[in-house]
Amino acid sequence: MHKKLRMSTILRSFIILVVIVPVILICTFILNIYERDILQQNTGRSLQTSQAVAYSVSQEINRMEGLFASISLDQDVKLAISDVHNKSGFEKQLANNKLEVVIEKYTASVSGRVLSVNFLFDNGVTYSYLKNLMNEQTLIRQQAWYSETLRTPDIANFLGMLPNAIYGNYSPYMMATAFSPSDTNQMNKLEMILFTFESGTFDPILQSRDNSESVLHIVNENGEIIASNTITTRGNLIPYKLRTEIGRDVKGSFIGDIENSKELMTYAKVKNTNWYIVQIIPYSDLMGNYRNVNSIVWILAILIISSFVLISFYFVSIVTKPIRELVRVTEGDLKSRYTGSGSLEMVSLGQSFNLMTDQVQELIDQHKRQEVEKRKAEFAALQSQINPHFLINTLNTIKYMALISKADNIRNMTHALTNLLASSFNRGGLLTTIAEEVEHLKHYLYIMEIRFGRPIQLEWDIDSELSKHYLLKLLIQPILENSIIHGLKEVNYPGRIDIIIKTEEEDLIITISDNGAGMPEDAMTESDDSTPIYKFSGMGNRNVHRRIQLHYGERYGLQYEPNYPQGTKVRIRLPLIIVPDDEELANNTREIS
Repeated sequence: MHKKLRMSTILRSFIILVVIVPVILICTFILNIYERDILQQNTGRSLQTSQAVAYSVSQEINRMEGLFASISLDQDVKLAISDVHNKSGFEKQLANNKLEVVIEKYTASVSGRVLSVNFLFDNGVTYSYLKNLMNEQTLIRQQAWYSETLRTPDIANFLGMLPNAIYGNYSPYMMATAFSPSDTNQMNKLEMILFTFESGTFDPILQSRDNSESVLHIVNENGEIIASNTITTRGNLIPYKLRTEIGRDVKGSFIGDIENSKELMTYAKVKNTNWYIVQIIPYSDLMGNYRNVNSIVWILAILIISSFVLISFYFVSIVTKPIRELVRVTEGDLKSRYTGSGSLEMVSLGQSFNLMTDQVQELIDQHKRQEVEKRKAEFAALQSQINPHFLINTLNTIKYMALISKADNIRNMTHALTNLLASSFNRGGLLTTIAEEVEHLKHYLYIMEIRFGRPIQLEWDIDSELSKHYLLKLLIQPILENSIIHGLKEVNYPGRIDIIIKTEEEDLIITISDNGAGMPEDAMTESDDSTPIYKFSGMGNRNVHRRIQLHYGERYGLQYEPNYPQGTKVRIRLPLIIVPDDEELANNTREIS
């Protein structure tokens, strides 16, 4: 039977399911949408910033490449470097001065950014403007960029960051562009012009972005930092997680953890290079507004829910309080009266309850009077009780009459009842043998089968060595009747009862199992003497349990457990009695004749 719930519990649960849960779900859903919208907006703006910076860096590279290409293709530069290479003495000095004047004319617009201009001839001779190269020309020629530039003459080849390229530079990192002219016809051909300029050329582009919350880097394909809007040493590597993500596409964004801090990261590739513009924005800065809105939303939601709950619970109390007053009447307090509070319907119901309790009280008083008269009659009947000898002799007469009339069912049932009553009326002695008890149970089972009109399968499993051992009289019969009446009476399938008698740890164990309706688990463990448990002719299972413990102590008695898959199992633990005391055995075998 399902456990019933209070109306107040049902109404409050309804409020929680219909109001509180939806409000929480709606707030969560709206805040999640708002969070995603903020993230998308910031991601879009950050990606636009990265692309704009990438475009500005690309334009600056193009400008520097154009400047160096103009220097390389200028005829005055070619003539001056040719004179420097082919002449000597004073004429060579004049040519060198002329070369400096021409180059400075071009580099005036980027004053201070150009670090050196180096002219490399095919015969191994090198001339430098401003600073000399650190490496020998032989080592320079072995670089991959050198041969690649030779294959594309008259095109400026932007090399990117070139570490340790020239002498006397305070920073080991600088930018470099190579140019291979194609129209030098002198015997010793000018093979390569190498331009180096400050790596800080791109810092102003990054620092011009008014975004103090984010970090902007220019990094190469290896993840080395070329320029930054923060105080960062050039050549350092960006975090490994970031290096593994960038470069998968021309542009992109993702959220990652850097040094246990959640960050939004966007990147965009610089055109015609292997550089990327990387922007890193702390996730906490992005979600500052979201946190404020989140706090406000949840505070409002809590206030709304609390207000609604208080109001709702107040109305629930108005409805359920009168019902609780009525419930007290149903719990046995017939003197309680409904006070008249609540709605008109509840007042009418309360008045009806008051009238009903008055009538119930009157019926109880009437029943008590009837019980008194009944007990008086029963006492009188007991005083004139038929002598057991006369009753048994009468049953025997009925049995013989049934035998003469060939009414076998009446004869057999009368025979079984006679034997059963003879055992019950047996004077003296408390014990009987297991064999005698089994025989009486068979008579009883026959009567019950006739009574209910259907057979009951009874299976015996008795240790043959125990048949002459003793136990208390009428011990198994109440348990067997409980199994039949309360377990098998209402079922619509064949009933079965198993009785097992064996020894266990020097005790006698009797197990009665049925496949009937079963007992509630709380009834199996109930130990309160005030709680009635299935009774048989005034002698219930509890009385059997108490009889056993009165005779043999608390170690013995009845134990209930489920009989899987269905039914109830009762275990009776008794002492193993082979030879009973003389007092217990006195007159035990003497029967009423």
